[in-house]
Amino acid sequence: MTAKPPAPNLDDYIGRLEPAYDSAGQAEIGRMLDRYGIPFFYEQPTLICENGRRTIWRPDFTLPTYNNIVIEYDPAPRRALAGNNHDSRREIYRLNGVEALLLDPSDLARRDWQQRLYDRLEQSYRQPLEYLRDRSPSRQG
Repeated sequence: MTAKPPAPNLDDYIGRLEPAYDSAGQAEIGRMLDRYGIPFFYEQPTLICENGRRTIWRPDFTLPTYNNIVIEYDPAPRRALAGNNHDSRREIYRLNGVEALLLDPSDLARRDWQQRLYDRLEQSYRQPLEYLRDRSPSRQG
């Protein structure tokens, strides 16, 4: 009698369907977005104007149903290096009209990080709508 091959593990099967994430943190974020039913593009090319030059950035996650908010995860934050910190990247995204959430391991270390990220996404999603509401023609005098 021959032994049957072991049934595939669900995690192994899901792993084959996932993008080839660059880090474990990215994989955690991607799985969280999947669990919450939030569609995303992984490393979608995005045109960014930086210092008058056009460049292509590939944010880790772009969320089309959340006004194209991007999420970047840095497994080894380099906040001390000039030009490569969260604040400067966030500012460059802002100047290009892109809402960005920049995360590092400290963000994923909290027990409630998934709910906190979801809340931040919801808050960021609603901000542009409030801005547009304030600029509606009926409010301008």
